[in-house]
Amino acid sequence: MNDIIVGVDQSTTARTAAETAASLAAACGCNLHIVMCVKPGVNREFAVGGDRWRVDSSSEAENYLHDLRRTLGHDMITSTVAFGDPATTLCEEAQRLGARMIVVGNRRVQSASRILGSIAADVAKQAPCDVLIANTTAS
Repeated sequence: MNDIIVGVDQSTTARTAAETAASLAAACGCNLHIVMCVKPGVNREFAVGGDRWRVDSSSEAENYLHDLRRTLGHDMITSTVAFGDPATTLCEEAQRLGARMIVVGNRRVQSASRILGSIAADVAKQAPCDVLIANTTAS
């Protein structure tokens, strides 16, 4: 009931938002739930010498989330790989978990015209809980 949810992709700004969310979760003594949305059916093929293998988008996302969880310095972290619109998915996860807050990064939130189409703005409009837009552009 006290979960903090953060949405990530594989960008450095999303990692910064995840670090902010992990710090908040640790300070509040609550669970951090990381959500990563991927497109279904996206596969990548790799070849090294004579070896070839295929990685699907959800497996790649699971591996990324596993590595991210290990680096965040918080003991209570869960994660989900989901398919669908990121803003809607984050809000649905918040509703499902009874979350206290959703944390999103501020990438692409630089002007009024961009805010209207941003994931952060869409989450703020739909969220069943508080929303924190983490400053991911500060140096």
